[in-house]
Amino acid sequence: MNFKRFTNSLVTRLVLFGTLVIFASGIARYYVLTNFLHEDLTEVAAEQQSTIASYLAQDINHRIMERRHYLEQLAASLPPELITQPEKLAGWLRERQDLQPLFSQGLFVANTDGVILCDYPAAAGRSGLSISGFPDFHLAKGGKFIIGEPLLSPASQQAIIPMLAPLRDHSGKLVGILGGTTGLTAAGFLDHLQQARLGKSGSFILVSPAKRLIIAANDPGTVLKPLPQVGVDPILDKAVAGYRGTGIGSNGTVEEIKAIAPVPSTGWFVAVRLPVSAALPTVEHVQAFILRGGLAQALVIFLLIILVVVWFFQPLRRAADQAERMTRGDLPLTPLPVARADEVGHLTMAFNRLLSRLKVHQAELQHQAHHDILTGLPNRVMLADRMQQAIAHANRDRTGVALLFLDLDGFKPINDTLGHKAGDQVLQEITQRLLRVARHSDTLARVGGDEFVLLATDLGSPLDHGARALAEKCINVVAEPLKLPQGDYQLGVSIGIAVCDNDCDPDMLLQAADKAMYDAKNQGRGCYVIAPGNACV
Repeated sequence: MNFKRFTNSLVTRLVLFGTLVIFASGIARYYVLTNFLHEDLTEVAAEQQSTIASYLAQDINHRIMERRHYLEQLAASLPPELITQPEKLAGWLRERQDLQPLFSQGLFVANTDGVILCDYPAAAGRSGLSISGFPDFHLAKGGKFIIGEPLLSPASQQAIIPMLAPLRDHSGKLVGILGGTTGLTAAGFLDHLQQARLGKSGSFILVSPAKRLIIAANDPGTVLKPLPQVGVDPILDKAVAGYRGTGIGSNGTVEEIKAIAPVPSTGWFVAVRLPVSAALPTVEHVQAFILRGGLAQALVIFLLIILVVVWFFQPLRRAADQAERMTRGDLPLTPLPVARADEVGHLTMAFNRLLSRLKVHQAELQHQAHHDILTGLPNRVMLADRMQQAIAHANRDRTGVALLFLDLDGFKPINDTLGHKAGDQVLQEITQRLLRVARHSDTLARVGGDEFVLLATDLGSPLDHGARALAEKCINVVAEPLKLPQGDYQLGVSIGIAVCDNDCDPDMLLQAADKAMYDAKNQGRGCYVIAPGNACV
């Protein structure tokens, strides 16, 4: 019996491996899967909380915006002459309130001094009451629509949310204030929060961060009560400071999963809370589940060890699976690992050799797709990518970008008379000259037959000084005599310059430089023009 062949055999190695798996898998799964399940279930519970919080916040925002739009429509349609006609004004309010009673506590109209002139339905003590002391009254008087913070109504002593809309005459002059008030627990407003339930121990609250005040909740006893003191509930403290999302933290006594979602129209937020103990199964239950699963899996592994023929194909399946994932693009094209010198190992090495040749060919295609074949310079595709990177870098470091669009003067006669081969030699020579001018951080690209683009960054301030210096160097280096087999020739170059010292569009920058280049050609050639100026320097 060939001992070396026996030790390299897949059957031998898999039998030994499977035996070790029986002892190691149970211990590994017991600890790893327990932690994994805890984290995974916590994440799922947090996502559920976030979905519920977002739904409640959107629903509350819709109800508030519905009332705002309605009050703004009423303010725009109220005839200004009714301000001085209380009886007709009361009838006008009654018709609108009876038609669409969105404001459970009714509507009222106050003059510019804040004194309520008329209300409907009439509430004891509201007519004649001054709202000038209302915290945001001066904003409403200044012409802004106000969604007030919750407060106790001076007239009804009920918890309400007030809204104020400015009233203007036909000339735009402020003539009064139209207000509407809604009870926090009014039907069709926030009463659904008190009816909402999340399991046996979940809860919801609507909070005004400006006042650290609970506006509504499914526990009526917490309504219009302040939040716990700073430091008791860190997640709520973060929410008051502006955080929106999910988190796990203690409320002082119980660890909870919390989700925070904003109510955009008011600055309020909805907090959904669920104790961790209610969201996750008990540790003992999870551990028992893992132990049962481990025992079942150990039995399966033992049976697979017996069926060595099935195990023999497992490494081949893994290699084929990895190769398939590479063909789908799920994994980068990397050589498959060769673990041992058996039949699968030989097949894997052959695949790796084929893959190596494929990567070389792919690299060549990639280079051709982004570079000019004649000069080796970046083409338009790579230039666009470099421009995006340069503008992002300039915005981040508060520097600038300069784009020089170069078009050779006198190239066409050489190309037409001496032939394309001579023209190619000229372009290659000009490329080498321009590369000497370009700095390490610059990008020189060929974008047409005899058109080049030089993208420059980190030129210092002012940008146009550095761009002028680069343009002059380019003009000088191109003007040097060309020594060709047919004789000496000389070219010129017309340059259009566009600079950008803040956020700008790459296409617009290129177009501006292109236009400036044509201006340079029209004004004498062998010069440069800086966009949007039209003076040839």
